[in-house]
Amino acid sequence: MMKNGIAAGLAAFAAALVTFSAGTCAADEFDNLTYRVDDEKAPAVLMTRDVSSEGLVKIYEALGRAPRGKVGIKITFESPGGPYLPPELLRGLAEKTNGTFIDSNALSARRTNAEEHRALAAEHGFTAVAPVDILDAEGEIDMPVTNGKRLKFHRTGSHFDDYDSVISVVRFKPHHIQKYGGTLKNMTICLASPSGKCNIHSAGETAEYYSPAPLDIQLESFADAVKAALDYKKDAWVFINVLCATEPDDDCEGTKPFGDLCILASLDPVAVDQAAIDITFGMAGTEELRRAWEDYHETALPEYAEAAGAGSNEYRLVSID
Repeated sequence: MMKNGIAAGLAAFAAALVTFSAGTCAADEFDNLTYRVDDEKAPAVLMTRDVSSEGLVKIYEALGRAPRGKVGIKITFESPGGPYLPPELLRGLAEKTNGTFIDSNALSARRTNAEEHRALAAEHGFTAVAPVDILDAEGEIDMPVTNGKRLKFHRTGSHFDDYDSVISVVRFKPHHIQKYGGTLKNMTICLASPSGKCNIHSAGETAEYYSPAPLDIQLESFADAVKAALDYKKDAWVFINVLCATEPDDDCEGTKPFGDLCILASLDPVAVDQAAIDITFGMAGTEELRRAWEDYHETALPEYAEAAGAGSNEYRLVSID
């Protein structure tokens, strides 16, 4: 576990959350929470079992970071036939914050250009709930990486500059694609424009085409991008993982449907992903099976992001129910 090297700003974040007492800790509801601690200086990850539009609003408000200016709700509209957040789950949050759903184009079919991407968002029901903005519909911007190991910039759409507050909401995917899907991915590959995606996967070698670097180098690149996104919208982010209708669709041994588990929220992107990893992969029947699941789904990214100063692997799990 990487326990050191956390950015100094996290101390202020932890202090702001001391109102959540140890007596409300939800750790006993799940087993094998490897990175969960009782230290009050650790960032809080809030949890509710109420997986609903009302529950999402409640946990967002409990974080205490009021939105300022124009609010972007960073989600992914997903590929045709792929799992995505139910749009109605997001309705209350969108109305509460007057938020716009934002996403970037991708390298996969029907998301390679803004026109088709918007049509897909409409088919999946998102345009019926809130306005939709494809961030790179009219160009790109480069968010600088400071003291990065692999990247000089993290590239996204030019519309990202229009937003003063960003709420990242993710349907957490423990057993879907090979790399687990969570908050850190939403801030990096999913926020990046297609050329930005190539830049991250290649660890800065090319933005022209997909050319993935070796895994450990890619993880350093992802960590650079996480820190760049945080720095570019400093103190403007909120991070939410929704663990809903979890239906494994990979070849991992011993998986089973989890159903609606909970919603997790934090001001620390590393902590909220690590808590979701602990809860979902912690459901393995044995430690050997858990290691196999985590190795296959490349769950080391939170450690790399912590080393880059983007947050903390260790967290306090606090129920708001």
